Parts: sequence; C-alpha cells; structure tokens
Amino acid sequence: MIQRNLKKANKIRGFTLIELLFTVAIVGILLAMSFPNFQDTIESMNTNSQIKMLLTTLNLARSEAVRRGENVAICASDDGVDCNADTWSDGWLVFVDANGDADGDGGSVDAGDTIIRVWDSLGANSTLTFTVDLMEYNSLGFSATAGLQTFLLCPLSNNANNARSIEIGISGRGRRIEDGLVCP
Repeated sequence: MIQRNLKKANKIRGFTLIELLFTVAIVGILLAMSFPNFQDTIESMNTNSQIKMLLTTLNLARSEAVRRGENVAICASDDGVDCNADTWSDGWLVFVDANGDADGDGGSVDAGDTIIRVWDSLGANSTLTFTVDLMEYNSLGFSATAGLQTFLLCPLSNNANNARSIEIGISGRGRRIEDGLVCP
C-alpha cells in the first residue's frame, strides 16, 4: 500500500499557484524594463531604413543624369506630379529638368520634363528637412546645386540618437551622418 501511494505521488507534478504567480511577476517586470529599449530600437531601424531610401534616391538621380546626359533634379512633392517646396516629409520626385528652369516650387515640372520616379511619404511620422528646395545633378554626375547640402531626418520623438543626415558635396556623392545631430 505504501508503494502504491509513492507511485501516485511521483506521478503528480506541476506548479503551485504561488510559483506560477511569482514566475508571471518576474516575466512582467523584465518586459516592462525592456519595452522602452525595444521602442528605441524600432525607431532607430525606421530612420535607418528611411535614410537608405533617400540615399537610393540620390544615387538614382545621379546615375540617371550621367546615363541620359541631362540635368536630373530631386524636389519635394506632396502630389507626385509637381514640386512643392518644404514638403519633403510628404514625398519627393526625381525628374529630368529638360529646360533647366526648375527651382523646387510649384511649376518646376513642366511640359518638357520627364518624371523618372516618385516616392511617397516616409511614414512613421518622421520629419525630413533639406537645406534647399531642389537638388540637381549635371550630366557628369556632379551636384549642380551650389555648396554643401544637407538632408536631416528626425524621428517623431525628436531623439537625436536616432536622427540621421546626408551631406551632399560638390562631387554629388551623399555621405551618411549619424552622430552629433540635433533635431529641431
């Protein structure tokens, strides 16, 4: 009889309610501590992805300018049809500026111009600013826009650690910057 009770006692296994509550409490505390870091990681990944898309845009415009032998411009656009100054966060477009009259304001894309590609907004409520309204590449792939130009991408939280920037010099090549940035 004693052997029979020992066998039953060995077969019954599990957690007590106290053990289960203690484990759930530990898991909850660990999740609560890691959640802010997780949000920061997601925000960082979003801005990295968005700045890579912008670098892709610059590379496309530059290579198209060389390939076509004409000036190719990038401007902010909220409708994908024409430029609209200071709306970089709403999207942008790359186009051939056939007659060289584009300035980044409405009416920049006219009858002789060809739109190469249109990008929608960045999403994730990020803010994109640029030092000029229009970036243009000449037929040699160099910047036709005078001086050093800077794109600044700030996340919704304005966390400078997750901000990204691209500087474009006279050579036309974009250089990615991640440190020392300040979001407005």
